[in-house]
Amino acid sequence: MTDTIVEVSDEEILRALLAEEDVSNRAVAQKLGVGDKRVNEVRKRVGLPSYVRGRRAAYGSWKEAFTAQSEPVTGGHRRWTGTREGCGTPVVRHRTSIQTAYRVAFRLHHGREPEGKVSQSCEIPGCVAGEHQVDRVIRAARKAGDAT
Repeated sequence: MTDTIVEVSDEEILRALLAEEDVSNRAVAQKLGVGDKRVNEVRKRVGLPSYVRGRRAAYGSWKEAFTAQSEPVTGGHRRWTGTREGCGTPVVRHRTSIQTAYRVAFRLHHGREPEGKVSQSCEIPGCVAGEHQVDRVIRAARKAGDAT
């Protein structure tokens, strides 16, 4: 009995890589009957990112994670719909980090890390709108402005 050798083109490998959103070199190699190394060479040649094993990040950025877990409400406020800690504090998880939704909202709105404790400047309980979050620097500036 003789084995039939079937030639697989780079285009076929590329189609198999693009057919699924996150497919490994091994899966494509087994499907097409070629070596993992060849699939990896095609992946690199066309500029596809390397396959990464394991659990994927649910969100691509802090902004995406924050926006997906909150919703705008009337008056420029924002309601948290995502995960909360046991004490009720809204939290944002991104990759391997976790931060309060208040700190993330502050950073996204003000474009800098908050200094000290972040607190709300509005009267709506639990509001996570970035413009309604203040840190020590903003509180001090407002206090100095009130004193004059």
